[in-house]
Parts: sequence; C-alpha cells; structure tokens
Amino acid sequence: MDHLAPARQRFLSCIKHADPEVPLAAAALALAWEDQGGVDREPWLTHFDTFATTLTPMVNATSKATEQIAALNTYLFDTLGFYGDPSCYRHPDPAHSYLDKVIERRTGLPIMLALIYLETGWRLGLPVDGLALPGHFMVRFRDPAGDHFVDPFSGGSSWSMADCERQIATFYGAVGDELSAIIMAPPGRGAILARILRNLKQTHLARGDSRRALTAVERLLLLDASDPGELRDRGLLRLRTGQLHAAITDLEAYVQRNPAANDISEIKRIAREVISQLVKRN
Repeated sequence: MDHLAPARQRFLSCIKHADPEVPLAAAALALAWEDQGGVDREPWLTHFDTFATTLTPMVNATSKATEQIAALNTYLFDTLGFYGDPSCYRHPDPAHSYLDKVIERRTGLPIMLALIYLETGWRLGLPVDGLALPGHFMVRFRDPAGDHFVDPFSGGSSWSMADCERQIATFYGAVGDELSAIIMAPPGRGAILARILRNLKQTHLARGDSRRALTAVERLLLLDASDPGELRDRGLLRLRTGQLHAAITDLEAYVQRNPAANDISEIKRIAREVISQLVKRN
C-alpha cells in the first residue's frame, strides 16, 4: 500500500501538536486517505474555508448566539444539504466516517457532521466545542446566557440539558453530578479522533475487513500507546492477518501489563496457540 506511509506520516504530523492545536479536519482527512488510498485528501480542507467565507456576513450581522446558530443551521443543512441518515447504523459503511466522503455525499455519522459544524464554527471564531454524549456526538455552543446543545445529525435541532441527561441515563443509568459533568465536558481533539477511529474499527470488523480494522487500531495506539484494550486488539488482529510474531508480542505485553483483566485466561490460551504454531513452523 504505497499510500500508507505518507498518509500515516500526515496523521502523525497532525497529532504531534498540543491537543488544542491539533488540526482536526486535516487529521480526519489523513485517516480517510490512508484507508482509501489514491490522492492526498488535504485539498478538501478548502471546503471549510468556503463555508466560513460564505457565512461570515451572516454571522457577523448579529451577536446573539441563537441567531448565529440559525445562520449555521440554515447554510449547512438547508443550503448545502448536510443531513443525518439513521440507516447508516443498519448498514455499516466506512464512508460515513471518511471526511471527504461525508462532504461529498452530504451525510455521515453524527461525529462527522459535528466535525463539519465545529470546523466551520472555529473558522468563524464562534465558541463551539464537541459534546461527546454516549451513543451520540453533538456540538455545544457556549453562551453566557446559557449553553446551547446542537444536534447536526438532526439538522441542527436543539437539545435541552434534560435531553442530554436522558441520553446519558440511557447508557449509564442514573449518574451523579460529578460523573455527569465529566461526560458533558468538551472532549479534546485527540479524543474526537479516537472516537472516529473506534467507529471505523467497528465498521471494518462488521464488514470482515481485518486489515483495515488493524490500521484503525494502530492509529488509536498512536493517540494513546497505553490503552490496554487496543494493544490486545492489535495482537488479535495481527493474528487474523497472519502476523504471528507481532501478534504474540502484543498479546504477551497485554498479559504482563494487565494480569487481573477479565479476559486474561482467554488471551493466554490464544498466545499459547500462537506460540505452538510458531514452533511447528520451525
């Protein structure tokens, strides 16, 4: 895969920055480039400049957050036609997580539509952050009069704090104020990229594409080399793709670092089988 090295290098160059300075859209395009091959996807960044240039007079015409949100919603969802398609959950397609394809098709997973909203808002100097609710990614528009929670997947509809709390409760049950505040806190840009990569990983696994699932895990470990679950999964995926020596290295490292893990017996069993295969080959 000749495109792999330059695309991976582009991703590395993006994430080497301190988190607030990570160029989120450029990093997301590097992910898409590596998976799809072909030409560099960076020229797609110009779309965001066009979006912001078009919106500037509308946004600058008011200081009210509600009117600025309305301007973004009208342009992105009515004029440009971005929309959330619930069927994307029933039919896993990596294109729903490739930023260039989302811009081209005008649809994608919630986090990708939120990324487009965020990147456009940042270029306009608007106070927007991600909102990483469990099972649904949205945008927070900060406002001294009270923050606004915007759902790009449903055309920019507004959620209340109670709506957000219900979403949290759906996944975690009743939570206290401390945990709720942690969940509601703006995610870093690295965390957003990790969520995109986890979506890609699950999509590739659902489609039986172990090779691309492995590249997703490799990039997750570039974001957080200490993640034990991804270390384990890299080993298992290396095993699936025939990389036995690399697989055993990862699985043994997982066992050493996480001796009390619930799946440790199963991982040890798999590791023994891999070692047995290697011995037979010799």
